[in-house]
Amino acid sequence: MKNFKDWISERVAKSSTRAFLPISTRVKLHQLFYALSDEQFLKVKIADENDVNSILKIERLCYEGQMPWNRTAILHEIRYNKNAFYIIMYDGEQPVAFVGTWFVAHEAHITNIATVPSYQNKGIATYLLKEIICVALEEEIGKVTLEVRVSNNTAQSLYRSLGFIDGRIKSRYYGNNHEDALEMIRVLAEEPGETVNEG
Repeated sequence: MKNFKDWISERVAKSSTRAFLPISTRVKLHQLFYALSDEQFLKVKIADENDVNSILKIERLCYEGQMPWNRTAILHEIRYNKNAFYIIMYDGEQPVAFVGTWFVAHEAHITNIATVPSYQNKGIATYLLKEIICVALEEEIGKVTLEVRVSNNTAQSLYRSLGFIDGRIKSRYYGNNHEDALEMIRVLAEEPGETVNEG
């Protein structure tokens, strides 16, 4: 009986902590560097307010000068949204990639992932997605979700290689050209708290 009481107390304490602490302050990354080669490493960190301009720079380089999320939106996410979690990567002082995620209830929803063109095809997006999956598992999240353009076959192939499956089509989802989006889902648990082998 004592073991059961201890288990319940631990769960309640963990839930209470989760309810009040922003996710960006209660989790840790699994590695702080990503190796591009034997001699070149990228720095990896949880983004804070000092990284907002870097995130905007990555957006401009990836989206032909456009910024799907402007400075006000990104700053609000990092400063006030306790469910928002951003990881950013640097080559020296140069920002090269980031991922943004909302952790809400039993879902981790990836809001944006971008790697500047000159650093693409180096496994960076794969690393960022795996890091989000690891954090989601630790947070006992049931699934990771995202949207991708129906025309973006390269990204869809990457997501499927990491265990994401196709969901529903979201009609006219993207504001700039009204392209449809494909929802993709990576199931982590059948029920809240019941994790499935990440494999």
